[in-house]
Amino acid sequence: MFCLQLKLPLRRFCNHVDNVVTSKAKPINIPNLNIPEFIWQNLDKWPNRTAITCFESGKSYTYEQLFKKSLSVAHSLRDVFKLTRQDTIGIVLPNVAEYPIIVLGALQGGFRVTTVNAQYTSDEIRRQLINSKSKLVFTLAELVPLVRETTSIPIVALGTRSGTSGINFQEIVSKQGGNFIEKVGADEIAFLPYSSGTTGLPKGVELTHSSIITNLMQLASPEFTLIPQEPLKIPGYLPFCHIYGLVVTLLYTFLRGATVIAMPKFSPNHLVRILKKRQADVIFGVPPIVQLLGQHPNITTEDLLPLYLITSAAAPLAPATIHQLRTKTNNKVKFLEGYGMTETSAAAIIQTSFLENGVKIGGSGLVLPNSQVKIIPKDGSTMQGLPQNQAGELILKGPHVTKGYHNNPDATKSVFIDGWLRTGDLAYYDEHQHFFIIGRLKDIIKVKGFQVAPTELEEVLKQHPLVVDCAVVGIPDSVSGEAPKAFVVAKSPVSEKELKNFVAKKVSKYKRLKRVEFVQAIPRSPTGKILKQGLQ
Repeated sequence: MFCLQLKLPLRRFCNHVDNVVTSKAKPINIPNLNIPEFIWQNLDKWPNRTAITCFESGKSYTYEQLFKKSLSVAHSLRDVFKLTRQDTIGIVLPNVAEYPIIVLGALQGGFRVTTVNAQYTSDEIRRQLINSKSKLVFTLAELVPLVRETTSIPIVALGTRSGTSGINFQEIVSKQGGNFIEKVGADEIAFLPYSSGTTGLPKGVELTHSSIITNLMQLASPEFTLIPQEPLKIPGYLPFCHIYGLVVTLLYTFLRGATVIAMPKFSPNHLVRILKKRQADVIFGVPPIVQLLGQHPNITTEDLLPLYLITSAAAPLAPATIHQLRTKTNNKVKFLEGYGMTETSAAAIIQTSFLENGVKIGGSGLVLPNSQVKIIPKDGSTMQGLPQNQAGELILKGPHVTKGYHNNPDATKSVFIDGWLRTGDLAYYDEHQHFFIIGRLKDIIKVKGFQVAPTELEEVLKQHPLVVDCAVVGIPDSVSGEAPKAFVVAKSPVSEKELKNFVAKKVSKYKRLKRVEFVQAIPRSPTGKILKQGLQ
């Protein structure tokens, strides 16, 4: 099925000099293009192939329709709404078939895109739209009242008529604007997704056209390519607002000419149905999905064997879960893990079956082309890289790395050292330069692959009149990987249920507290920093 089933000797891949692990895959020449130009370069190969279809409504768009409608969006934003180059467009949408039309249309007009989780509360949406300085926002008709609470900027609504409820999206895509694509420089900002980084509240991550294209080319390189260039079907359940769903499920899939099955709402039964109907060739996964594939009683070996590939990223996966999946698939389905972050435009290290020692249980993989990785002491005492099998903080550099945080020079300065991006993750590499992620230095809690900043939850808790002090940590969770737990010093008696409900009204579902424990005091250092190692 795929012509590149070769094994390349590792000496042609990794160069281990001064404890810096450098990819030796064939160097990538990054073209001076913007993202739409890069994606549409293959349009003439598959104009009538379905690019995306909605699992719920059945609405579909071919690649040619996607192209033409995105041009209409670009035209409307520029000529109707009079937005200017590098203005920011907000998208508050679940995974609908129109999502890539809006994304590519905004980019073709020369604008930036900030992707907002449609599960966010009004407080969370307001914070991101204000911080990103969004000038217009796209959302669903039913979400217009929620979004309107947060902003006075124009709202374009999908599935509604023009009027007070929002501007009709159909009016936007019906306008003819010609084959215009703004010639945006490769170093200009394309996306502003929000990430908590190594610590603190969510920050806008400045990703350029070039950094995204670099990551797409890294994932398409012969040594690392995830999917062959064939008409495959990819379930699109990973949120498109998340860098994994946006870059890998959408843009990378379009680059390869595959079809995305957009799933506005995920449920295990939906995935079962897709597998039963043979509508999936590749599963881009996260640990809870891999667990589901291995354990769900209605997902059989026969359902999984037609798959070309299953991946897992966003959080480390337990070896027992991998063994369970491999047993269920009789070791006949390729399974790869990877590591990345919003700040690396998606992927940074991934496993590969095309290189020797590129797949190891519990590992995250090898270094991608055009990039370098090293491990430094976790106390940050030196930038000298540690040798193999010694754990420390993983840092990296390459053309796929963010320029920095939007309007936050202090956060940018704290995360970069001599051009190296600090990840806040603990890792080591073995004698084959295969990397293993073993924990985190940072406070961030990973819930089903989503980042949850303890600081954000602590600020919400402190708004309750009976909370004197608090601290939030991550605790192990068999379903989500981790879950938030709060330690609270209360002024007077208050129930765990009341505090959970108080927080739940102000944050997204995945950020909600799983447990609350009441304590006499929060342990702090002489400088006031919470000593979270004393909280379990």
